Amino acid sequence: MERVHFQDHKDQHFYMITNGAYWMGLIGHGMAVLLFLWIGVTEMAWFNLIFSVPAFAVALFFNRRGRLSTAFVFAFSELLLHQTLATYYMGWAFGAHYFVMYLAGLVFFNPRWKRGLQLSLLALLSVVYTSMYFLFQEPVYPLPENLTSIINIISGVSVIITGSLLINFFVDTTDRTERKLMQEQALAQKLLERVKGLFGQQISQEIASEMIETAQDLQARNYDATVMFMDIRGFTYLADSRTPREVAEFQNLVFGAWIETIQQHHGVVLQLLGDGIMAVFGAPKADPNHADNAVQAGYKVLEVARELSESGKIPEVKVGIGLHSGNIIAGNIGNESRKSYSLTGRNVIIAARIEPLNKKFDSEFLVSESVMAACLENEYASEDLGEVELRGIEQPVRIMKLK
Repeated sequence: MERVHFQDHKDQHFYMITNGAYWMGLIGHGMAVLLFLWIGVTEMAWFNLIFSVPAFAVALFFNRRGRLSTAFVFAFSELLLHQTLATYYMGWAFGAHYFVMYLAGLVFFNPRWKRGLQLSLLALLSVVYTSMYFLFQEPVYPLPENLTSIINIISGVSVIITGSLLINFFVDTTDRTERKLMQEQALAQKLLERVKGLFGQQISQEIASEMIETAQDLQARNYDATVMFMDIRGFTYLADSRTPREVAEFQNLVFGAWIETIQQHHGVVLQLLGDGIMAVFGAPKADPNHADNAVQAGYKVLEVARELSESGKIPEVKVGIGLHSGNIIAGNIGNESRKSYSLTGRNVIIAARIEPLNKKFDSEFLVSESVMAACLENEYASEDLGEVELRGIEQPVRIMKLK
């Protein structure tokens, strides 16, 4: 007959062990027929022949068909009844009661039995064991003292071995479970990092981590933040004069360096705009130093652009940066089928309007007065360009040129 296979590894482990145990029970109780005939206890010989051997044969039959609990009931019942009768016929001193002790361990051996059933059987075994002590002290068949001593030793050693095997089973099962859990945790961590990586390529690592770790949808809420808009001057001419592959390589090199710079200064890149970048400092995690971080990131972006140009990795380019600080709304915007982490509000529009002013003032780094007021750590060299009318904004905004 083919070996049975189970999806649950605990069932498979239980089946493999019990199948061997039932074979041992079948052979052992067959040999016990001869033992009991030899010592003159014919009732036990007949019990083994008529009940014990068939019980283990039936247990094997059901076990091989996947009926693990049914098979276990037959084997468990035989062992309990066998030790009770053996103690009755040959007395407490014979040592058959020792085997009731390891039956207590077998109660918890079957992974399919509920805890309530296991505790009920444990209580039953305790009652049976105690009753045997008070009722079966005097044997029906007194045995020679030397034979009783030998059987006591054999019974004791058998219980020690059986108990050790049971303990080993539970320890091995626990170790297997722990190892599997650790492997699953390691795999889950790898998958999580992979998801973060892929997800973060689309919406930034910070937002991906926040959404995954907090299991929240990053609902739109107010932040005190600084918004950055950047633009590469003359990008259209640069793109027209080069092959698409060269343009893509240029964008990957420049944007890759700038994205890293912004992230190092605790900024979050929200969009790549073809020839520019939109980023925010102070969302989705609040940051009291958002303005300082944004200004320092802007200086570093200009420095990186110069270094790449001077090294010959990219042609000489001019960059325009615009910053504005204030209250914004940031969060996932859209419906259930498509959402995007976005910024909205008057102050976002102001930041977008400041950046193009670099053409007008022949500058590279412009900020609003609110950015300078929000900087906590440093005073930056700047030139006051006065109040400027911005398209779509009612009140003029004072603009500063950073040097």
